[in-house]
Amino acid sequence: MKAITFDFWGTLMVEGPDYAAQVLPERYEILLAASDEAGVPAGEAEVRDAWSQASRKYGDAWRAGVFMSLEDRVAYAFKLLGVRYDPDLVRRTARSLATTGRDADLVVRPGAREALPELARHYKLAIVSDTGVSSGAMLRHYLDREGLLPYFSAFSFSDETQVFKPDPRAFLAALEAMGVEPAQALHVGDHPRADIAGARRSGYPHAVLFGSARPGEAEPEPSARIHDHRELLGLVKEIEAASRPTKQA
Repeated sequence: MKAITFDFWGTLMVEGPDYAAQVLPERYEILLAASDEAGVPAGEAEVRDAWSQASRKYGDAWRAGVFMSLEDRVAYAFKLLGVRYDPDLVRRTARSLATTGRDADLVVRPGAREALPELARHYKLAIVSDTGVSSGAMLRHYLDREGLLPYFSAFSFSDETQVFKPDPRAFLAALEAMGVEPAQALHVGDHPRADIAGARRSGYPHAVLFGSARPGEAEPEPSARIHDHRELLGLVKEIEAASRPTKQA
């Protein structure tokens, strides 16, 4: 094994209790200003509803494995608000939304601070993560803010690759950047379909589920389940030991 790839949301970091209260008003203000600029002023309730519907549409696309960009989401919200399609306004609005929540409340998942430095001493580490509103650049900022960015040598974010997990291209982009074959890697993520099935489809021999499986969701069997990243330290040693050829008598 030469590399370990990690999902971001829910695996390395998770939204804190104050996250929504910090980022949503900022995002609504951006959408209100954009509708004013377009000459179709909207009330906050209208903007909230349009953004909620656009977010549900994004969720449906994500579950179907069909890429939907932040610009697509903005354009859909504008359509609901009666704003005429203007590619420049859509692009500028999406860019502003992607940078909201710079100082938002995020919580590092258990054991990540302790495990990542030790793992990085022996393996190449990378992020393979889908993005919603926060861009890959913002996720890099969050990692840097928490002192975790230096441990990663490659990144694959859906706003940059234009594909969602479980598409193998999401995983292969990070592996190729590190010069590692899928057979030499392990993936850690919190979503059975996106992370476990995606890693399997990409040729990973090992995929670890962080946290508990979601009730009622079809679950590909992971190689292991962990609830603290420090558990990876022993797990990778077991995998390495099991992969060594046995000596013939």
